[in-house]
Amino acid sequence: MDYFLILDIGTTTVKAFAYTENGEIIKKVEDKAPVMFPSPGWVEQDPVKLWNMVYDAATRIINEFGKPKSIGISTQRASTTVWYKDSGEPLHNMITWQDARAIDIAEEYSNKFILRFGRGIGKLVSFFKKSSKSMKINYLITLSNFRFGPNQPIIHLRWLLDNIENLESLAREGKVLFGTLDTWILYNFLKRHITDYTNASATGMFDPFFMKWSDRLTKLLNIPRNMLPELVDNMGHFGEIKDLDNVPITAIIADQQASLFSAGGMKRGTVKITNGTGSFIDINVGDIPLPARFGLYPLVAFKWRDRKAYLLEGIIQSSGSAIDWLMRVGILKDYEEISKLIKDEETEVLFIPALAGLGAPYWRMNAKGIIYGLTRATERGEIAKALIDGIAFRCYEVISVIKKATNIPFDEIIADGNASRVRYLLERIADFTGLTIKVSKNLEGTSRGTFLIARGGLLDLTPEEAFIPPDTSIIIKQRRKRFNPERWRRLIDFINELA
Repeated sequence: MDYFLILDIGTTTVKAFAYTENGEIIKKVEDKAPVMFPSPGWVEQDPVKLWNMVYDAATRIINEFGKPKSIGISTQRASTTVWYKDSGEPLHNMITWQDARAIDIAEEYSNKFILRFGRGIGKLVSFFKKSSKSMKINYLITLSNFRFGPNQPIIHLRWLLDNIENLESLAREGKVLFGTLDTWILYNFLKRHITDYTNASATGMFDPFFMKWSDRLTKLLNIPRNMLPELVDNMGHFGEIKDLDNVPITAIIADQQASLFSAGGMKRGTVKITNGTGSFIDINVGDIPLPARFGLYPLVAFKWRDRKAYLLEGIIQSSGSAIDWLMRVGILKDYEEISKLIKDEETEVLFIPALAGLGAPYWRMNAKGIIYGLTRATERGEIAKALIDGIAFRCYEVISVIKKATNIPFDEIIADGNASRVRYLLERIADFTGLTIKVSKNLEGTSRGTFLIARGGLLDLTPEEAFIPPDTSIIIKQRRKRFNPERWRRLIDFINELA
């Protein structure tokens, strides 16, 4: 039958979907992706095992439905792998985006004179302008806030070059290749060393203002440029998979950008929240990147031929993974129990879900989660409620700085992701922010956006022709306006003091 095979490769799950030409999911295969924690703060995955899981998921769909019209691939961003060019054998486990082993390296290079000088120039420019239609002005303003993050591939790659024997010389001899997860999967499918612009823009070594690998940053960290993959668009014809009856790959895009495309295509001012492992809040800012401010990062939202769109993104590091933690320690049995346990009334218990550090606007990767207000009378439902409220508060913080950084008015946000099944979470986000939450009927926004792009790539459509609005028939509005954020802010100040 006619269908599109969509691969959605996340941090904790590998998913494969069969989408009909009308956008209906007729089959979903999902497997848990194993994650390793070899040392405190280290978060790794076995790249060979992950690749085998992806190939197995794809073939299970194909064995049932036959050859697909094309394949679309979406991946989580910012995980780092290095492998031998000839054999394809990895030299180390994949270092994921949640890994904080390289905090010292990030600090060392962030404090180099050239970056301190750049921040000074940027601060001078930003004193007179907060943003501009000029790409160069926005670039200089971004410099005022630029620091390396310990979770960026450029920093993890520097750690690998420092800690794997002979890797630096192998890299300079052109014998090894670097890639994020999309590059690793595509190399195994096609034997091409490529990445798309959306994934590249999350590596810390890509210049989104001039749409190329950054000469300044790669030179500063002494990254051999011959390790880096070729840059390609998100929609098009990228090659055929010989092992799968020559089926073409027609979409390559990062997961959050795929979800944003599903929410609004190329429309400026579209805002979406994906509640998955973390909560990712993104706004399409149009065809000129806005400067990084308040812990938000400018990323490429979409690239096709001479067309491009940008986004600003804020991240809550732990949301769905924090709910999973409640289940792991026995406070919750499953997602369905949340609505039964939680009483929608005030509680003295506060929970800051910094289980993998604090994301925007703080970016304190060594921060730890905290529960405050426990007594002998505290019930497990209060702890669950406090966690959901804490996630919603962190979403409120990120949405507040997005409004401040963009000056783009919006009064609604489109929600997807597995944790968006928790209606109480969306109700609290609406309560805290005053926004109307429109919930996608298809919570798999990443796979849906990838399907739209894969279909567009196969049929040679424009981005506007490829986009189909999502079904958002579930609408959640603010129920109560009274909200005092100071209790959470004092607790976050305390966490930051301890970190």
